[in-house]
Amino acid sequence: MKDLNILNSNKINKLTILFLFLFATLTFSSCSVMMAARKEGTNVENIQAARSRGQIIAQGASIVSSERCSSGELIEVYQFKKEQGSAARAFMHGLLDVSTFGLWEVIGTPVEVCMTEDKSFVIKVYYDYQENIKKIELL
Repeated sequence: MKDLNILNSNKINKLTILFLFLFATLTFSSCSVMMAARKEGTNVENIQAARSRGQIIAQGASIVSSERCSSGELIEVYQFKKEQGSAARAFMHGLLDVSTFGLWEVIGTPVEVCMTEDKSFVIKVYYDYQENIKKIELL
């Protein structure tokens, strides 16, 4: 009778360890997936499609300098954060997470931290007197 209790106790311990391992893997994995999938910043194509000052500012621009000419025209320099995030990279991280049972996170998360450095670009925008865009220059 005692031998049977020891076997049942051993099975419970193994199931508990397996459950805790699966719980930890699911809980702590996919940081790199989320980091790779997070879309932030602005791309140049979106800015080129803008037609007014309000649309430029709505893209997340930080005004670096602003100058109004005597003719009423406005010249402003903006700084934008470059667009980051990639569905393909997120898929790759997810695939590697699943195939390595979460061990990929040891490598994948630091890789994503390095890739998410703040990169930016600067543009100069020329407006007419009604603040409609005349010309955009990438600096």
